[in-house]
Amino acid sequence: MQWLRSLLGLRDDHTDLFSPVPPNPALDALAAIDDLSRAMRNHHGAIEICSALGNLYRMRGELDRAIQMRSSLLQRADLGREDQSRIYFELGRDYSRAGILDRAQEALHKCRDIGGDNPALELELALLHAKGGDFLAASRQYRKMGLDLQAAHYLVRAATTGTEAADQGLLAEAREIYPASPEAWLEGIMFQISRESWDDVIALLDQGLGSVGTHLGFVLLDPLLDYEDSGVPVKAILPAAHLDALLAVIDRHPPELAPLHYAGCLLRAHGRVEEAKTWQEKTLLMSPAFWPARLELLTMSLPEQQMTPVFEFQLEFLLRRAREAKRFVCARCGLKRGQIFFCCPKCMSWHSITIRQLLSDEAS
Repeated sequence: MQWLRSLLGLRDDHTDLFSPVPPNPALDALAAIDDLSRAMRNHHGAIEICSALGNLYRMRGELDRAIQMRSSLLQRADLGREDQSRIYFELGRDYSRAGILDRAQEALHKCRDIGGDNPALELELALLHAKGGDFLAASRQYRKMGLDLQAAHYLVRAATTGTEAADQGLLAEAREIYPASPEAWLEGIMFQISRESWDDVIALLDQGLGSVGTHLGFVLLDPLLDYEDSGVPVKAILPAAHLDALLAVIDRHPPELAPLHYAGCLLRAHGRVEEAKTWQEKTLLMSPAFWPARLELLTMSLPEQQMTPVFEFQLEFLLRRAREAKRFVCARCGLKRGQIFFCCPKCMSWHSITIRQLLSDEAS
């Protein structure tokens, strides 16, 4: 580890510091811990080395050892204010990772009292508020940092937590802060659905599609259909009397695969099969590999076919398996999910959700 030797000013004759390259990252972390522990013995526990060792313990999930090391460092008489602030910051992260949120908050506040504000500290405080369920405080913290997307998201969480009906004032504030927030529009639409205010649903959908973009429009359209566990819509939530108004809204916006597909599904759910086929065929003109549309077209064509019982049984089996595929995918990392998400749980990217287009993708 040449970088460590250079940092510590070690001479080339310390051959005992070298070891074979570990075969995997876990062993690499162990080797780094061994090197840092050796350096601590040789250099009387330098603060930088202790801090790096604590970070490695946290990375490996050995949080008790990381916390113990930071706490011991804070007892040292030779600590400057900058070192104190940094150690309190890392200690707060250790406690947060361990789920001891009150101590995490206390450590982070001490970090700010000693060293003042900095972007990393502000972000940790925002994450801590969110982890503790104080979504309004998390939103205010993100807003203070200029991160409007996250501020709007946590305003929506605050608006929909602990009450029977969503706080429409907070939802309106979220849309004002970040107009492209699909979650803010979605919750407003779902509130109007619960009241069966269908004209308001259509109006919000029209505004929402214009604000979030048609590439995320399916997020707003999804609650208009009631899905089985298999992913097949069994009925339309939107009444038939308002379907044409919705189709007109979708037509007014730039064509996109997902809204066209949802329009076809709504039409089929209301028994307008020929029109449904036309809308699904529109999606295939844009993307011939779009499997949800092909699955819909095949399902609608089955009653017109003459099949032997064996063939019908096997085809139904294949269709059932295809319908079990997770419908949504993260455009950045490829994670598959059966439900709407706004922040990818794997790569943590925001609003990267899209409808899964290729059935051949591996499920995950």
